[in-house]
Amino acid sequence: MVERLLAEGHVRFAHADDEEIAEWRRVVNYAKRHGMEPEGKRIEKVPYGLAGLEFFLAEGPHPNARSQRPEADAPAVRVPTRLASLHPVVAALKDDARRLVMPPELRRRSLLMLQGMAVEAARRGHAVRKVGSSYRPRESGMDVVVDGTDRRSRLAGHTLRGGS
Repeated sequence: MVERLLAEGHVRFAHADDEEIAEWRRVVNYAKRHGMEPEGKRIEKVPYGLAGLEFFLAEGPHPNARSQRPEADAPAVRVPTRLASLHPVVAALKDDARRLVMPPELRRRSLLMLQGMAVEAARRGHAVRKVGSSYRPRESGMDVVVDGTDRRSRLAGHTLRGGS
């Protein structure tokens, strides 16, 4: 798999069944656990089409890696309490009933979180744009370009939790 990723840049399985997807995820997890990823890169996986999966090599450490965690005194991102004066990307998501298909309260909360991230990213001088097409239609999110690298925020009804 690593050799294919180095040669081709990405590997797609457009019509993979659950067993095949599970097997490729095990292969990738094995490669990660055993230090088989190329220096300075990491293997990422995203949904592809309706029933597929795409693997690609991304630059640098994973955004959730310990080395990427914010410092304790890092400023918090303010999440608004109202959906007003929306960033254009968030406004487009709000108006598209085919995106962020989930219960109304979770959808509102998701839009508030995306709005807070979009405003803060723009304030810090980063570009915010509509998420790429690799996401399933019922999910959604946005790309924030930091130092020339896309940082994707993806939200889906099954991944969000209620509460504060």
